[in-house]
Amino acid sequence: MSEKVVIVTFESVTDAMAMEEAVKGSGLNGMLIPLPDELSAGCGYAWKHVLAEREPLEALIGEKALDYDKLLEWER
Repeated sequence: MSEKVVIVTFESVTDAMAMEEAVKGSGLNGMLIPLPDELSAGCGYAWKHVLAEREPLEALIGEKALDYDKLLEWER
């Protein structure tokens, strides 16, 4: 069974860690994962997030002015 999620990729590990820190305590559900082989980015990590929380995640990214490479819906 496939699962559709939001994936955020980053150019640097620092950007990935900033995402992790920003989400802590926000009530949102996500986690840092190794960058899936099918995707490419400057950093070997990605943020995996539940699809149902895409809009709140995008709002948090804007509010905290977080740097990222791509934000996409991904199905595996």
